[in-house]
Amino acid sequence: MKKTKKKSNRTLKKMGVYIFLIVMALVFVGPMVFTLLSSMKGNVEIFDNPFGLPEKFLISNYVTAWKEANMGTYFVNSILISVSTVAILIVVSSMVAYVLARFDFKMNKFLGIFFLLGMMIPMHTILVPVAYIIGSFNLKNNIFALILLYVAFSLPFSIFVLTSFMKGINASLEEAAIIDGAGYFQIYSRVMLPLTVPAISTVSIFNFLGAWNNVLFPLLFINNNKLKPISLGLLNFNGERGSEYGPLMAAIIITVFVPFVIYLLFQEKVESGLAAGAIKG
Repeated sequence: MKKTKKKSNRTLKKMGVYIFLIVMALVFVGPMVFTLLSSMKGNVEIFDNPFGLPEKFLISNYVTAWKEANMGTYFVNSILISVSTVAILIVVSSMVAYVLARFDFKMNKFLGIFFLLGMMIPMHTILVPVAYIIGSFNLKNNIFALILLYVAFSLPFSIFVLTSFMKGINASLEEAAIIDGAGYFQIYSRVMLPLTVPAISTVSIFNFLGAWNNVLFPLLFINNNKLKPISLGLLNFNGERGSEYGPLMAAIIITVFVPFVIYLLFQEKVESGLAAGAIKG
């Protein structure tokens, strides 16, 4: 009797967990399904039949969003900004992490704490001095300045994750490379970087999504429509064409398409990279 009660309790708990997960999945998936269906409907059909299939799939909504609302230009700008941010962060953070993880010097701990403190500073608390610096150097409407801002705010997290991962790499591999005549840069590029690919992948995905979804910095420092990223372009679309819900929903789908696909493809690498970094650190 006791065994049957325990089994029934376990099954009830499992059922409760499954029901909870199904409800949460519906809560998160529901808005996306509504947006996707609405992106191919007209205004009247969106309100009359919000979750039904479109009577006629209006692909023209995507054409309107892409061309007439300049979402294509915003999309290309976001790709350029996000990819450049990730590329710079990979090089800079991996070099710094290699030095902090594998070299013992007086300022090592201080630099580690210094970069760690950078993760604790909220972005909003230093907007005024950042805006003053951008204005003083006349860097408004400058994509490269925007990329540098993203790099600066993402660098502490990237260094922290990569340093924790590199500390767990076996030192015998470096010793073998030194015996073979490799220099420090060769050890970094040919030994450490290939072994750090899981952590680099994880950090790169987070940094890409952060740069892609950021609205605050472009809103403050980019006024030129030709230089705006897609996150800011979506706000403009909402203001200019707020009554055209079909193209607006299409613009939202275009905005979330790249982050959704990237996370869908690299979800396992994100989880494995974080887990490996936690264990090795």
